[in-house]
Amino acid sequence: MSSESTPPSPARRAPPSSAVSRDLCCVIALTLLAALLGSLFDVSERAYWWTRGLERFQLDELPLTLCVLSLGLAWFAWRRYRDTRSELAHRRRLEEEAERLLADNRRLANQALQAEESERRHLARELHDELGQYLNAISLDAARIRDLSAAREPEIHRISLELMQSASHVYRQIGGMIRRLRPIGLDEFGLPSALEHCIDGWRERLPGASFSLTIEGDYTGLSDALTITLYRLVQEGLTNVSKFARSARVEVFMVRAPRDAAAPADNARNDEPLDEIVVTMADDGPGVDLAAPRAGLGLIGMRERVEALGGEFHVASRPEGGFLFCARVPAHAGLAEPVN
Repeated sequence: MSSESTPPSPARRAPPSSAVSRDLCCVIALTLLAALLGSLFDVSERAYWWTRGLERFQLDELPLTLCVLSLGLAWFAWRRYRDTRSELAHRRRLEEEAERLLADNRRLANQALQAEESERRHLARELHDELGQYLNAISLDAARIRDLSAAREPEIHRISLELMQSASHVYRQIGGMIRRLRPIGLDEFGLPSALEHCIDGWRERLPGASFSLTIEGDYTGLSDALTITLYRLVQEGLTNVSKFARSARVEVFMVRAPRDAAAPADNARNDEPLDEIVVTMADDGPGVDLAAPRAGLGLIGMRERVEALGGEFHVASRPEGGFLFCARVPAHAGLAEPVN
């Protein structure tokens, strides 16, 4: 993933040539104006006339002293200018290094998320394909034993029934593990259908809460990292609702839309679509005090997922004022970089 570029800060931006020319013209104009006023009003003669009575105080040497002072102040300003330029250059190098390290951290976090989801997908497939078929075989064998021992071996018949029940229980547990590892229907039916299935599941678990889901835009062609991140955001938000707002009204909104006109266009490659995906979730539950320390890692994990893809994550809440989070992620996040 390429690091996103940022517009230059005011400290970096060199003054335009027009401003330099204007300032130089002002200095020359003021100098010429001073010379003109001095010739019109005989400033030197008047100064001598005013100070000749104070010859013993050497006030007639004041112009030379002021000239030396002016040159000294100019030299002092030039030295401070050089120091400032050096400090700005040092700060620029530090900022560039910080931006590079931040881009590296985001890339590593993105790769870690992709590796994690790849391993989750692999485990879910292994659980379904390997353990699932063996559990089905055990259940079928137990049913065969049940049928053969129904009349002659009551004890074996009872054990076969318990074996079938145990196999069914393990199969249901594996199904739950598969759903936690990889959302149902995400690969086959796409993100909107997977989110609708997720919301339906929470409607059954939390009958006291009300849920609404609004999805706008096309979500085909997204990277797997972005797709799973959007799903996990909604999933984690619903988990928080189940913990703190079990009877709240929850509204989930996801839209794929063009970026704001204020966003700098040079942050994206020429062939990248200039759009982003915005996910918001709001509830009217008890809310939380965001300034207070929190023991959970849910919000931190959500923020890390979004920022690893170059997005932004914002939270708003207050006690008895509900809870809202908003995530904005570029639609091209996680896609392979083109080879130049």
